[in-house]
Amino acid sequence: MAELKKEKIYTPDVPPNPKMISHAVRYGNIITVSGQVGKTADGTIPETLEEQVVQAIENLKRILEAAGASLDNVMMCQCFLPRQEDFKAMNAVYERYFGAMEVPPARYTVMAGLANPKLYFEIAAIAGV
Repeated sequence: MAELKKEKIYTPDVPPNPKMISHAVRYGNIITVSGQVGKTADGTIPETLEEQVVQAIENLKRILEAAGASLDNVMMCQCFLPRQEDFKAMNAVYERYFGAMEVPPARYTVMAGLANPKLYFEIAAIAGV
């Protein structure tokens, strides 16, 4: 049996992470993606919740592509939302990406503050390849 190794996944197409955090890590056929927020690669933060959810999921998508996967490979999403009143709007954008899948990912959503008060959404994921 071959020995499994952790592999760091990185793409310049999303905002850089601090040195101690990988965009994603592949271990065998599992990819774990760090939390992605609604920030562009150049650091711009869109103003609306909807724009930030789109940007965060697009960041997730780009990282998965760098790992040789896609949103179709996502098994679990962890979503973080600071404002309860944004749940319905967040869910509507989320559904555009995951709602038509034959087997959509499992998901949980936590109401929690984010590191920057201008950020309204964060998503992390686990995918298989």
